[in-house]
Amino acid sequence: MMLLEHDAKTLLQSAGVHCPEGWLAAADGFKLSERASFPVAVKAQVPVGGRGKAGGIRICHDAAEVKGALTDILGMEIKGHTVGACRIEQAVDGNEHYMALKLVPDRGQVCCLYSRAGGIEIESNADALGSAFAAYEPGAVKAAFETLFSGADEFAAKALVASSGSLVDAFFVNELMLLEINPLMIDADGGWTAADAKVVVDLNALPRQDAIRDMIEVRPGTYPEAEVKLKQGFDFVILSEDADIGLITTGAGLSMQVADELAARGHDVFNFCDMRTGGFRGNPDRLIYVLREIAARPTVKATLVNIFAGITHLGEFSAVLLDALKQVPEFKLPIVARLVGNGEEEGMALLSAAPHSMHFERDLDRAMDMVVAISEGRAA
Repeated sequence: MMLLEHDAKTLLQSAGVHCPEGWLAAADGFKLSERASFPVAVKAQVPVGGRGKAGGIRICHDAAEVKGALTDILGMEIKGHTVGACRIEQAVDGNEHYMALKLVPDRGQVCCLYSRAGGIEIESNADALGSAFAAYEPGAVKAAFETLFSGADEFAAKALVASSGSLVDAFFVNELMLLEINPLMIDADGGWTAADAKVVVDLNALPRQDAIRDMIEVRPGTYPEAEVKLKQGFDFVILSEDADIGLITTGAGLSMQVADELAARGHDVFNFCDMRTGGFRGNPDRLIYVLREIAARPTVKATLVNIFAGITHLGEFSAVLLDALKQVPEFKLPIVARLVGNGEEEGMALLSAAPHSMHFERDLDRAMDMVVAISEGRAA
């Protein structure tokens, strides 16, 4: 999950990373701190890149410009995200550099990236980007960065080594998946500042990461997917607000496969979810949440339930699903159910007796064809 820049910098500052002083503004009536001095940057807080090119970052030289920038930026749409808050921070000068650390899980390594050509045009300066892989260990990553800095002059190298050391420490302490600083500013005195920060956190690390968990709990509306993970214990991600098919699925890989294959049939799905049915313990709360989310989307015409059970008993799953349907009376969509595995006969028997529009298909391809036909208004 990508943090908003304000939260990312708050997290990094607590780990010793130099960031500009900044304040969060959620309304144009915001009063700038007395500690602030102009110029300041007003920056849209959305979890995507490209804010500057979209008009979501403004340099302001007085209070009137700040007010105007907030009026223009708050409520703006940037790559499908509505701007609900802005970070106002001290503008910084210096030479722009680029630095990033990225976890590569399949290699058990960290990819280290560095360029002396930072800024919003970094993509067009790919030839200047150096990279190195290092073992998942702070010392190894710091050494990899020092190798990348070998061509820098002595003045810049000192700041680069210091900044990369702080960033590596922050990366490991917070168990991050991505930490990107663009630009990293190095001033004439050899000081360095993370002028912008992109941070992707590992939601599976939340039980150990109190600071990140607190950010989610303070602003749950900002991080709805993380809140579900934190409170409900499963993964639910909205993929398309305009889709016509909802999913109730378990198994991250299988759920992604279903979403991809339905997309290949010309139908985007509303959501991804990995229900983790083994954790139900007879409690319908997870299913109630998903049913309510799907029912609230007027474009959704049908729902595919795809459960491939191992430890989970499908009779137990079906009983919990029926309980959830009773508690979400607004969910009236037809369901195509594919139940395969432990207890499938009992599960199918229970759902067959349900007072709901149910269609059953054991074969996955045919089940997907069926839910597509229903969503298009054709006979199943």
